[in-house]
Amino acid sequence: MTMPEDSRPRLRKLVPSLGVSDLRRSIAFYRDFFGFTLVDSWENEAGEHVWCWLRSGVTELMLQQLSPEEQITLEPALGQSWVLYLRPDDIDETRRNLADAGVDVSDIQLTSYGARECFLVDPDGYELWLSVPEQGRGENDDDEYDDDTRTQSTAEDEEDDGENLPGAGHRGRVH
Repeated sequence: MTMPEDSRPRLRKLVPSLGVSDLRRSIAFYRDFFGFTLVDSWENEAGEHVWCWLRSGVTELMLQQLSPEEQITLEPALGQSWVLYLRPDDIDETRRNLADAGVDVSDIQLTSYGARECFLVDPDGYELWLSVPEQGRGENDDDEYDDDTRTQSTAEDEEDDGENLPGAGHRGRVH
């Protein structure tokens, strides 16, 4: 199944939405450790916040309060287990600040695909991987561009199914 190239939508962003067991705790975690601010929120009939949209720089995240019936436990099940990659300005300082605050965060490792990464888990068990390109790689990949300044893809890019990307395949820890 394919869609004609001229009718494919041009996506401007992808914003993950995480179901959480305690919305206030999760907002505080992402605010206090990663500088997220509240952009929007919604309350139920009882006046309790049940959804929010957060932003830190160009990174956005939605959180939704799950009822006890909606909460599931990942064991990890394929299709339900996933990881959020965060690219901080300074991975060393970010890791040090997290550790100093008592967050259980792994040591920084150099991966086989040319990234420096460390790992932590948020209050609801979502894996967060802090990841930055190895020094000298990806210096033009600052993720802070206007969509109109993107370079046009080449025919070679369009034929790439992802197998040739750095890090395609196994990404270190199994999640």
